[in-house]
Amino acid sequence: MAKEEKEKEKNKKNKKNKPKPCPTWLNDTAKKEWRRVAKVLAAEGKDFTDKDLKALEAYCINYAKWQQCEQIIDEKGYSMLVGDNGYEQQRPEVSIANKAQTEMRAWAKELGLTPAARKRMKEAGSISDNGIDPELDGMVAHD
Repeated sequence: MAKEEKEKEKNKKNKKNKPKPCPTWLNDTAKKEWRRVAKVLAAEGKDFTDKDLKALEAYCINYAKWQQCEQIIDEKGYSMLVGDNGYEQQRPEVSIANKAQTEMRAWAKELGLTPAARKRMKEAGSISDNGIDPELDGMVAHD
């Protein structure tokens, strides 16, 4: 009986750690990033559920947007000439890239993809040897 329970738990864990399927509507760059991140999350055994899919979608969309804008900026530069008098102004891709990078960074933190986010997640889940949660203990007044 114990062997059957272990096998069920192992199968449940394998299903849980299986990368989530990529939405078909994402563009190729976003799909590639989805697959990369999903594999990382699965390999790390993160508790990544269907509730988290929209966060990963938003991260991947902004990654693709940022990459596309950076390619345009590399090809055409940061500025462009407009109007009859040749007024120089910043390309719209610069602002779009900056906004996408900001959004991408925020979603990466939510997904635990940055070193600081992983450290916070590790600390939040840690309990000291005496069974006391250090964060909670810091919030409680001691006499």
